[in-house]
Amino acid sequence: MSSDLHTLSGAYALDALTPEERALFATHLGDCPACREEVRELQEVAARMGADEPIAPTPELKARILAAADRQPQLPPKVTTLERDRRHRRTAWIGGAAAAVVLLLAGAFTVVRLQQPDGTPVASSPVAQVFKAPDAHTATVRTANGGRLRVATSTARGQMAVSTTGLPRLTGHSYQMWTIRNGRATSAGVIADVSTGKVLRLPADGTTVAITIEPPGGSDQPTQKPIVAMDPATV
Repeated sequence: MSSDLHTLSGAYALDALTPEERALFATHLGDCPACREEVRELQEVAARMGADEPIAPTPELKARILAAADRQPQLPPKVTTLERDRRHRRTAWIGGAAAAVVLLLAGAFTVVRLQQPDGTPVASSPVAQVFKAPDAHTATVRTANGGRLRVATSTARGQMAVSTTGLPRLTGHSYQMWTIRNGRATSAGVIADVSTGKVLRLPADGTTVAITIEPPGGSDQPTQKPIVAMDPATV
């Protein structure tokens, strides 16, 4: 495994790490805003490409690729010791995962820029459906703990979606969402994984949606000051 955890963001976004590496990198994400942002962007591009409809390549493209393959020199295999071969295959595997991310971004960059100029999250299908609704209103909201949320409301669907991929990961605590009306807070659920976000029924006018940091599993009532409070009507 690379000693520089920053280089594993691509493999993490593609779920190409071992359980041990994934756990180590997940801990690293809690202290590295740059890696959190890079992982969020890579996951969004990967999910967007998976959701797009495939387009059959033209015959001319196939001919160009085959012609380029014919011109590529074929190098003889290298014979190494078993241990060196293991290290080489391990390095090549990580490098291949990073290369796959680069190619994925190169092929999808134009499509994503055209179809998602505001960085609309596609980390989870339920969240993405609200953001893609024809009548969706979206906004970006900063949180008191240095995070960022993407919020969308759809009157036609009667839903509000919150993409939480921009929130710092927590250790020993959980994010919990609340709807607050007339001073009364009602739990809208614990955010178990910031990569999936949250969808809830569109709150009635005069309702505030807030997020607090609570003990693992959440609380019956907020125990901390909200890191963010939003009025869905203003989204």
